[in-house]
Amino acid sequence: MSPSLGALCCLRAWEQRTPIPGGITLEPLLRRIVLDYSPASLARVDTFLDALRTAKKPQAQSFLADPAGRNLLDLLAFYIGEVVGRAVRCTPDWLFSEGTGFDHSMVCCYPGAATPPAPFAPLVPVCARLFAGAREQGVAATAAALLPAALQRSGMPLPPAPGFGYPFKLREALARCSAGDRATLAIAAPQWASQDPMAGFFAAVPQLLRSGRIAWGAAVEADAALGAPQAQGGGLGDVVYDPTGRAPVAVLDEVAGLVAHLKARPVEDAALGDFSAYLAGHMTRSFGVDVPAVLSPYPLKLSSTWFARSHLPGQVLAHRSFPIVYSAAQPGVVLFLPAVLWPAPLLQAWRG
Repeated sequence: MSPSLGALCCLRAWEQRTPIPGGITLEPLLRRIVLDYSPASLARVDTFLDALRTAKKPQAQSFLADPAGRNLLDLLAFYIGEVVGRAVRCTPDWLFSEGTGFDHSMVCCYPGAATPPAPFAPLVPVCARLFAGAREQGVAATAAALLPAALQRSGMPLPPAPGFGYPFKLREALARCSAGDRATLAIAAPQWASQDPMAGFFAAVPQLLRSGRIAWGAAVEADAALGAPQAQGGGLGDVVYDPTGRAPVAVLDEVAGLVAHLKARPVEDAALGDFSAYLAGHMTRSFGVDVPAVLSPYPLKLSSTWFARSHLPGQVLAHRSFPIVYSAAQPGVVLFLPAVLWPAPLLQAWRG
């Protein structure tokens, strides 16, 4: 499991009071401080760490050797990173760092934020406060430097960050398009499409581009020919995505890979509903099929789509994950966001 997906699963387990293997040191006390995703809650984390240090006088080596102690620190780090992410409106991207000590073992970045903060290691202030009693290096003070000034003392819980963190408005992007760029937005449906369930997809594309929403998607499988550039045409593929728009790219990447692995081994399980038919190869087209909750902490769906060459950067599907356009008014219809509409930083990241 990737660290980003692990962070989300840990926080979801905390919120839903699902037991975490190994437990959490002083869980009843931690719940009393109310981790409500407000910036003000970070000062309460400091208060909790002070109380734990006073009551238990923990030593780093023995504390970290205890699964419950390590779970506590991991949870606090994930929580702090999530609060900062909600404040800057970008889901954190977590990375493991080896050979640098426990307090630097996890770093989070916010690559899609309008003004990305510097990479942040939340375990540093947590460990400094808990093991060294360094009050000047508390969680609240350290995180405040990353928060917008207007939110630094807010007691209001912050809403979840959008999964697609890059600042982007579809209508404004369309308005900036040249005539030549607009011409690349149209998709010529293949001849076979009129007799295929994909006919509805091709008919929906113009309206989707006018009124859709942007999120991340990830390909479970796609036509192998899309891996090499061609001037025209396209190819079919299946995509997982979050209709709430909250799932970050790391989660979708990992879930898509897991689904692809399961699909490679014929699976048929009535408990999985329609998804079982997809895994067993009985479903040739999918439009908004629910991905089982056991595979993701988000309510993901799976849909078939058409990757038009004119929409792909360099006419190649070079990565598993990418921005998509979707709409509640056209459930199950998912379109690769044409590259001519992409924010420049995203296009640079794709090519780089």
